[in-house]
Order: sequence, then C-alpha cells, then structure tokens
Amino acid sequence: MKKLILIIPLLFTFVFANAQYKKVKEKDIIGTWRLVIDVDMEKIEDEIDDEDNAFARIVIRSVSGLVDGILDNLDIYFEFKEDGRLKVMVDAFGVDDVEYTEWSINRRGELIIEDTDSFQSDDEYWMFDGNLLVAYGNDGKVDDDAKVYLVNVDSNNRD
Repeated sequence: MKKLILIIPLLFTFVFANAQYKKVKEKDIIGTWRLVIDVDMEKIEDEIDDEDNAFARIVIRSVSGLVDGILDNLDIYFEFKEDGRLKVMVDAFGVDDVEYTEWSINRRGELIIEDTDSFQSDDEYWMFDGNLLVAYGNDGKVDDDAKVYLVNVDSNNRD
C-alpha cells in the first residue's frame, strides 16, 4: 500500500509534465511562423515599485519603454523548409533582411534552431504547447520575464 501511495503522485507528476509540451515533428513545422516576444510588463512595473533607489526606477522605466518600442517595430518570421533549411525574415524599423540557417529535431523531439546574425538561440530548444512553438531554456523552463514563442501564420494553419 505504501508503494502505491508513493507511485500515484509520481505518476501524476509525470503525466502533467508530459502534457505541458509535445514533441516536434517535421511535418508539423514546415511553413511560415511569426516570432512573438511577450514581455511581462506587469512584472517590470512591480520591480520598479519595489526599487528603493529613485535613479534605478528611472533607468528601469526608461529601458522598459525602450524595449517595448523596439518590439513594436520588429517582425521576425521563420520559414521552415524541408531538409533542415530555415529562412529567417527580419523587418526592423522598416528595413528588411533575409538570412538562412538550419534547424533540426533531436532525439527527444526538441526543435533546435541554429543562430543567425539577427537571431541568437542561446542554447534554447522549442517544443509545442498547444499550437504554439515555445522556447525553453536548457533548464527546461520558460523565461518568466519574456515568453518567446512561434505562431503559425500559414493560411493552411493546422489545428
């Protein structure tokens, strides 16, 4: 009976952990995806409120406004092609740039995107969370301050 009591919570933990993300398969990512960087502005505001130093509050508020403005003027699209080819299209402040790199799926079903001049993966991997491709750090966690994910923008968006 003691073994059963120990196994049941472990089983629920395993099922919950696996339900959070789904392995990536090539057929599911071929197409065009838009990069979204969702900065938690509420968390930044909390940090500003918690800061005792007035100068530090001014700097944090300025930097957060600057980051928000940059993100509003930055569009990055990934076109996943067969055989591990990836076209990265960047529109920053009205200036377009196209770069090429490679992608792969490791044996754990994690999508790995190689770095370009405009995109640095910082050893991240991507997994499905519903219909989104979400970036995870090597520690297996999503960044608390800014969630980074890809949204499929093809007209034949899969459900």
